[in-house]
Amino acid sequence: MTPGSKKPPRIGPFPLGMDNRAPDFELELADGGHLLRDALNVDVTQRGSVKTRAGYTLARAGQDCHSLWAPIGGAYGLYCDAGTIYRADVGATSAVTRTLVALGFGMLTPVRYAQVNEAVYYSDSIAIGSYHPKPGPTPSWPGTVARQVGDQALTPMPAGSCIAHHAGRLLVAVGRVLVFSEPFMPNLRDLSSGYEMFPGDITSVIAVEGGVFVTTDAQTFFAAGGFPAQTITEVLAYGAPAQQPGYRKDGGAHWMSSEGVVSCSKAGEFENLQEEHIALSATGAAATLWREADGMTSIVAALSSPSSTGAGVGSYAEARIVKKE
Repeated sequence: MTPGSKKPPRIGPFPLGMDNRAPDFELELADGGHLLRDALNVDVTQRGSVKTRAGYTLARAGQDCHSLWAPIGGAYGLYCDAGTIYRADVGATSAVTRTLVALGFGMLTPVRYAQVNEAVYYSDSIAIGSYHPKPGPTPSWPGTVARQVGDQALTPMPAGSCIAHHAGRLLVAVGRVLVFSEPFMPNLRDLSSGYEMFPGDITSVIAVEGGVFVTTDAQTFFAAGGFPAQTITEVLAYGAPAQQPGYRKDGGAHWMSSEGVVSCSKAGEFENLQEEHIALSATGAAATLWREADGMTSIVAALSSPSSTGAGVGSYAEARIVKKE
């Protein structure tokens, strides 16, 4: 409080949100407003005001729920619970109903999904499956057998830890190898040429119109135009935790890198949205969610332990405001 004043000085607005890189005595912005040292369970609006984030309620009980995915638009959701993949639908009264899709997935490893035309392909590194909510031309992934097409001997696509679909090809990560299918035959590959090696185990594959991003735990690469690639360029000197990337209606995508949320356009132009203001170290596994609420859009990221966002924080007093009932 300023000497001689009766009220503490007003702080805010916070147009740039949270910042744990700047020292405590440099949180005031030159053109007005301040930086937030920390932000817990709040949203920062476009005007820089701080709003308490809404809580949550249990929508559907489960035993071991994980690997949630939904197509762009959110017509339904798929998730895994105790080794079974279910489809989740939200009714007019907001009640969640679920329908069994497949047994025997996700007991040991996460399930990854890829929209393949009207179908959804999925794998948990051990088994493969496909969900066909409506009739269409996309073949089933399970049950595929080797076949001869012209002078090519084609074999079924393998199970993998990451999958994506780009320009008519299915992409599957198996360790440090990215396997890609033949065009418009997402369940079949050329064993002799349908793959690309990377320097580390692949943690995520992000496919947009302009090309494909591939992350390892230490690097991020971009293949302009997709695979097979003319050139593969290292675009970030850091990688990302294992995860399913998020996609948006504008054709862009986003993922949690080891140094903050990265967002890209459908053309492949990308930006780390956090590294200028937030120092963090994300390891293990991650998940992102595109959230639209109260006229705001935001990317919400969840991290597994022992990730840290405190690397750039100095000493400071911390307070939590708890509203009484």
